[in-house]
Amino acid sequence: MGADPYRQQRIFWFLAMNLFAIVVAVAVFWGVLEGHDLNNVFQPLLDGIFEFKVVAVLIAMSPLLASLLVGMAYAQRALRRKKAEAQAAMFVPPAPTS
Repeated sequence: MGADPYRQQRIFWFLAMNLFAIVVAVAVFWGVLEGHDLNNVFQPLLDGIFEFKVVAVLIAMSPLLASLLVGMAYAQRALRRKKAEAQAAMFVPPAPTS
């Protein structure tokens, strides 16, 4: 068929994962539209969360905190790379004497 012996397998898994994602998306939309009984479950949870304002603020800030954590990791990696490059630049091998 071609140079790729795993092409059929990759196509199968691509279709299978997309089908799974579609099933999950339909289930979520159906749950939101038709799941009126979920109010009985989530209302006490929501009331409990809003009793503690700090918890509500932390939940709201969690995407921001996660992005800051990722940014900090990238910054540390860049600083380590620059430090390694500076150390490599400081090491000058001796010139060969012939």
